[in-house]
Amino acid sequence: MPLIKKQKNTALSSMILGLAVSFSGLTHAVGEEYLDYGLHWVKMKSGVEQQVKAVEHDGSVNDVNSSYYSDSKPTVIYFHGWQNGSSEEGYHREDFEFDEVNENSMAAWKDQGWNVGVFYWNQFADESEVKDAEAKIWSTNGPQGMRYGLDDGSYSTTQSPAKSVGELAFEQVSAVLDDNNSGNIRFAGHSLGNQLAVYVAKQINDGINDGSVSQNVMPGRVDLLDPFWSKSGKSYLGDDNGDGNNDWTGERVRWYISDLISEQDVAVTWYKTSGILDLLIGDSNSALEGTVAFIHNRFWYLSATQIGDKHVHARKWYFMSMASGAPEEVTINWWGRRRTTGYDAASASTPDNRIKVMMGNDYHWDQVEGRYTANTSDDQFERKNY
Repeated sequence: MPLIKKQKNTALSSMILGLAVSFSGLTHAVGEEYLDYGLHWVKMKSGVEQQVKAVEHDGSVNDVNSSYYSDSKPTVIYFHGWQNGSSEEGYHREDFEFDEVNENSMAAWKDQGWNVGVFYWNQFADESEVKDAEAKIWSTNGPQGMRYGLDDGSYSTTQSPAKSVGELAFEQVSAVLDDNNSGNIRFAGHSLGNQLAVYVAKQINDGINDGSVSQNVMPGRVDLLDPFWSKSGKSYLGDDNGDGNNDWTGERVRWYISDLISEQDVAVTWYKTSGILDLLIGDSNSALEGTVAFIHNRFWYLSATQIGDKHVHARKWYFMSMASGAPEEVTINWWGRRRTTGYDAASASTPDNRIKVMMGNDYHWDQVEGRYTANTSDDQFERKNY
């Protein structure tokens, strides 16, 4: 099938690309047919992040060293978001480095005995239009089907799967975690990746209900890291609730989270770090705020105009926050003075049971200390009434 030339990302157009790219041990010429996606396990070795593929495209689960993954360890799986232009950047993939604090944000998780995984769908997420990438999470019948980016700026469908990214992720994650006996599984999704995390959790819940998936695969917690949903109904979603209008992605996520809470007692957080949803195509999904634990992070060490950076720092802050204890919760007393309540606010290190207490429409939390540093150890969050 012929390649489809894509519109160049002007932000990357000045980059000089080599004549060959080396990735995952493979060397290939620029523009050569290439597709790689799926779940990877991560570890630290001599201060350097290393990764290994967990599942092959044919569904076979790789046998990996216990330093990468062990069935007895608690497990967090991260789902990234939109990756416009990443294929032209040597198939660039997100890692866990947090340059602002000169640390790897995943290191503390490994030190505390966690398996850390990341589901890469970067070539599918490489679209100049964010809604085209979003569609691939849910369906193969979106505006651009299941095409994927190549490093010369073109798209291909030669190896396109017959399943959506959400279905692919569900199959890989459920296969790998089938024997996990830790009783502590967590999903974290950044930006568009929140939709992927919730959709995978929903499919696991459905599988548990029909007996096709083991209960131990169910995540006990889902963390939404500056999530994004686009406005308007989507023809590829159809009209599940029969209201005469096509569903939109934020609506679906809200329904699925409601099911996860009522049927599986899942803890859910929403960390809002930027105004990304205030842009013209973003859906505020404000009805979801009163269902989950809603936290407003204030990254004032970044300027007000750095919306994109504040958005990206959601995942950096979240993973880095495991390195310090849970932040303090504070309130304002009658004299206008701040006092600690003795309870934790939310971060990656906050226990799931505390997150469950924080969920609902009574309170939300606003960052009032630690706003001028990227370090997570000095953070405080004020509890506020809705």
